[in-house]
Amino acid sequence: MLGKGLGGLEQVFLDYQPILSAYALRTGGTCRAIVRRGGATEKRIDALAIPAFSDWDPLTRFAARRAIGRAHVDIAFCHGQRAYRIMRAVTPATTDLIACIHKPRFDVDLLRTHYVCVGAHLAADVARAGVSPDRIHIVPNAVREPSVTATPFANPDRPPHIVAAGRLHRKKGFDLLLTSLAELAARGISFRATIAGDGDQRASLLAEANRLGLADRVAFPGWCDDVPALLATGDVFAFPSRQEGFPLMLLEAMAAGLPAVATRIPGTDEIIADDDVGLLVPVDDASALTDALAATLAQPSLARARAAAGRDRILRSFGLSALEHRLAAVMDEVLATTASLRR
Repeated sequence: MLGKGLGGLEQVFLDYQPILSAYALRTGGTCRAIVRRGGATEKRIDALAIPAFSDWDPLTRFAARRAIGRAHVDIAFCHGQRAYRIMRAVTPATTDLIACIHKPRFDVDLLRTHYVCVGAHLAADVARAGVSPDRIHIVPNAVREPSVTATPFANPDRPPHIVAAGRLHRKKGFDLLLTSLAELAARGISFRATIAGDGDQRASLLAEANRLGLADRVAFPGWCDDVPALLATGDVFAFPSRQEGFPLMLLEAMAAGLPAVATRIPGTDEIIADDDVGLLVPVDDASALTDALAATLAQPSLARARAAAGRDRILRSFGLSALEHRLAAVMDEVLATTASLRR
């Protein structure tokens, strides 16, 4: 993992690492983590830290080779394109590579790479690129059971709280959410909203909120260090994204017990499979998002029932124990393939 920040990819790496370390120990091996020097993950895990300027930088590749040292590496599990390209360059041809795919952009290698895809739609992309089915594995992102949970619509004396969170980038659709919130206000529906996160759209979103007359209804607190605590204050979670892999933020909100309204895109439709656990609306359709939010606010009992069903499904299907079983199965398959090829 050679990412700088602490986004979804880095969180997946942190979820995987103890599971892979335990697997290696059980099978008589070792698991060594390599992270970016000065990156957010360096402070959260016992790992070797190397510079990560680019995937072609000679110093970075030298540091990666030195980190590997003389050890025989059977498998290099790579989170992110930079890590994958570096490991492909510095490991011998006998080393199997596993690329963890979060986005529909990846290098195609038909000889020694296995692809762990966080969603079925990404696995389909890899298959269309010509990769053999036995080298494609689906391992959805996982979520921890939160330390605190939401109690939606528990206080009828205050306006319902609509919560959204994520990187303030166009693909996350927060501009769409602001349009929808303005429509809610125009309909005379009471609410307050929080859009937590930071990014290159922060200034434009603040300006748009002011233009729409939402300055007194919508808060932009910036980066949130305690996401579970934020989610616990909510009554509804809005997820207006235009593109995702398998969104951790949606998993976290539903695990916290929040009724969820999200756009129907690849990834979210694997999490909210039917309207018993949440509501999906067409992407880039502010009116549909408004209608779904309004319906959720107008029917608290139904919203709470959906939230309870959603929480149960998320923790059962996408908890850390499910992740452990799925990863172990992948590692068994990769090692079995490796052993058969070397016989």
